[in-house]
Amino acid sequence: MAQARRRPGLSRTALAALALCAGATHGLGCSNGALGDDALARRFPDIAALRGQRLADANPYVLPYDGRVRFFHCHWNTATPVAVSLPPDASDAERRALDAALGAWEGAGLGVRFERAGAVSRGIEIRFVGGTIDTAAGQDTANTVVDCAIAPLSQQRGADVTGAELVLAKIRIARITNPDTQGHQRPLSEAELAGTALHELGHALGFQGHARQGDTVMVRETEKIARAGKMLLAGGGFSDASLRALYRLPSGATIGGGAVDRCRSDHVDRMARLAEQNGLAGPFVRVGESAGRVFWRDAQGLEYGLVVGRLREARRDPAALVVLSEGRVRNSLAPDRNLPCADAR
Repeated sequence: MAQARRRPGLSRTALAALALCAGATHGLGCSNGALGDDALARRFPDIAALRGQRLADANPYVLPYDGRVRFFHCHWNTATPVAVSLPPDASDAERRALDAALGAWEGAGLGVRFERAGAVSRGIEIRFVGGTIDTAAGQDTANTVVDCAIAPLSQQRGADVTGAELVLAKIRIARITNPDTQGHQRPLSEAELAGTALHELGHALGFQGHARQGDTVMVRETEKIARAGKMLLAGGGFSDASLRALYRLPSGATIGGGAVDRCRSDHVDRMARLAEQNGLAGPFVRVGESAGRVFWRDAQGLEYGLVVGRLREARRDPAALVVLSEGRVRNSLAPDRNLPCADAR
């Protein structure tokens, strides 16, 4: 059964750099940030009627630029179907479980539709792996990485994030459980697989992180996720108020942030200008449990990224934000133009 405790979605190198240079925190709890359920409902009245929604528990995406930081939500454009690439090696039972999970989300009131595709450069890719998955947080039995594309930073003018839209999600699911206390593993049952797929698709649809409690498949408890899969295969109905709340927001809606010293956004600002001058694709953003990432891609697919850390603290105090440039960004920017932070962290 998928252990839903961590979904960093960042490279091991980036997270290691964050831990060494900035004292990375673990287990981002966005409910500790500036907007709880009541504040979200006040700003977005459409979600006020959704009883039991836990959107305030989700990890928002983060974008530092031009002396500000914005925390925002991102989801798929529902005007067109989302392409889904299913595992070519799936057994009949595995295909039934995946089809059930996809059908459940299509009927959950989000407005999302799926279309099957052999391979995707834009959409959701689901693949099985034989053993547990090596993530930056350790071994796990499922992992989902989701990219949100936004408009170039030169086009960002208003309070919300312009052009925000999910464009790619990669789901990896192990066919076996994590080792128990005796070191034993076993294959996932069909119900466990359906519940795992349901949960991971929730991440792929835009709910990053995990709900602390409540009637949502986005909780961490593997037993609850397995029960959801069992009910799904038995023909039971499915609904999730938290994802419905997400899809009632405009994609790119900001839910917090504020001004920061320009030294904190300096590398993002300069890399954005360089990326636009050289025709790089992006920017794209990701978010995990304790860190985010902003990056661009060149024509060869190489990524130029920056890790954004101390997210929990930054939700309360934007001045706590830390931005660390990855190697290609450091090599691309002139170091003599760096803006030093007076309180260098």
